[in-house]
Amino acid sequence: MATIKDVAARAGVSFTTVSHVINKTRPVADETRERVERAIEELGYAPNMVARGLRLGETKTVGVVGISSSDLYFAEVLHGIQERGWEDGFGIYISYSDLTDVCPVDKTIVDGDFFCVREVERLGDLEKRNIQGLILNSVQPDIRLLQSLKRLTIPCILFQRLIKGAGWDNFVSDDYQGATAAMRHLIDLGHRRIALIEGYGYESHTVKHRKRAWADALRSVGVEPDQGLVRDGRYDSCVAYAETRTLLALPSPPTAILYYSDTMALAGIRAANDLGLSVPDDLSIVGYDNLHLDAMTVPRLTSVSQSSAQFGRDMMERLAERVAQSDLEPIVKVYPQSLVIRESTGEAHDTRR
Repeated sequence: MATIKDVAARAGVSFTTVSHVINKTRPVADETRERVERAIEELGYAPNMVARGLRLGETKTVGVVGISSSDLYFAEVLHGIQERGWEDGFGIYISYSDLTDVCPVDKTIVDGDFFCVREVERLGDLEKRNIQGLILNSVQPDIRLLQSLKRLTIPCILFQRLIKGAGWDNFVSDDYQGATAAMRHLIDLGHRRIALIEGYGYESHTVKHRKRAWADALRSVGVEPDQGLVRDGRYDSCVAYAETRTLLALPSPPTAILYYSDTMALAGIRAANDLGLSVPDDLSIVGYDNLHLDAMTVPRLTSVSQSSAQFGRDMMERLAERVAQSDLEPIVKVYPQSLVIRESTGEAHDTRR
């Protein structure tokens, strides 16, 4: 592997001159700079950016902690984070609090503290790596999360949780608006018996507003929300599949279902199909996240878009600003959502085929 001294020998300059060319710490004559750059290219020399960062007191790395590596929505958010970070020369360390979902595992028997402890451990590991900032998608309950945030000594962006503090920013979705748009679409199609397959959320999670929007939309057309049509799908495809079948087996089943995630909604389409039902002729389905794969399913999935990649880019851009200027005032950035209508929703019918 080539060293900086090898580059200096090839270019016929001192290794300090090579360092000035790489780090732009002192003006170097054009002809000399060109010789150095040509030597770097010929030798395939790669500077040790970690060592450089330690010398300068900056590592140009940030950390991202997510809940699960199987979360397809956060994967798209992460793509935006990485893309924007790389543009500014930041390396990204990625870690998760949870394991990849495995359908046969009954998650109700798992002690929630296990995942909270893992997240705290991940945060500690990342800080030991001298990261300069953090984007956190947390599994911790509100009180414990606040304690963890207060212990941080680096700038932080808190994803989809509304807990305010001086050392971090909040980036959240307008889930009430997004879920209301989905419900208005179903109501305009004539649906009144609309089920909801939700996922967990602490008080600070913005997803809690989706259930409120579901209930308010029904009341706006004179329908009292039926809590018997609400199920917890735990953001798990297998659980959502089973809960969808349970709902469709009711004496008076729903004509439409709104899901808290596309992953659960796609499992719902499978469940309906396995029962011999047509989507959308017999059952309309709306997901949440607008994943790229929604346009490739059969039928194509109607879903609420959260602009995932842009969300990620904006969080990384703000984090870079906080790294450069630590005394910035904290902000709360709220993202409007939009409904993308595809083939999985249709007019309500009084009877099933």
